[in-house]
Amino acid sequence: MSAVRPEFGPTLPELLGPRWRALPRAVRIAPLAAAALLAAVLLWALVIRDDGGGRVTVREPVAFTFAYDAPLAQRPLRAGELARVGAGRQSLAVRKLELPPYRGDSAGFLPVYAVTLERGMAARHPGYLTRFEGRANVNRSTGYEIGFQYRDGARTMYGRRIVLLPGPTARQGLDLTLLSPRSRAVRSPSGVGRNDALRSALFSFTLGTDPK
Repeated sequence: MSAVRPEFGPTLPELLGPRWRALPRAVRIAPLAAAALLAAVLLWALVIRDDGGGRVTVREPVAFTFAYDAPLAQRPLRAGELARVGAGRQSLAVRKLELPPYRGDSAGFLPVYAVTLERGMAARHPGYLTRFEGRANVNRSTGYEIGFQYRDGARTMYGRRIVLLPGPTARQGLDLTLLSPRSRAVRSPSGVGRNDALRSALFSFTLGTDPK
């Protein structure tokens, strides 16, 4: 029995029903299959798919934020770390930087402080070698950078140690360590954070919590 009052005539399903049933079975199945496929694609896009990537935002003790793309993923923090992302042997770790008292501009002090960092890395990493060092600029935050290499078993590892300060006389800032194994894309420390998966994290890294 139709739910529509007789004076309003037959419903659309009542009009189309005979014509629909007269169509070949393959023709009737096609729209249903298309609808099922569309539903599956939407489910994959909204629920199942995991493209990886995300954003890290830390507000204390020093505020910073950065984005990262797959295959990078957040990793468990190690002692003293504020953030860590990685993929395989590639990693970016962020620690708080606390400089000793100094006078004048940090541009004159950081090259001296870098000697302490180099000694520490040389004590931890077999075959450590400083390849370059100098002024750093990451999204308009300035600091100092050390490019280095060392041996991890049979592999050559390249790294960049970057210290960033919010101002020219600041004592508190951030200490970034980027590591990547030697590969066709990364043939020297300068390729770390430029030619590997760490690029997205470094190029988006910002002091403060406003993404750039």
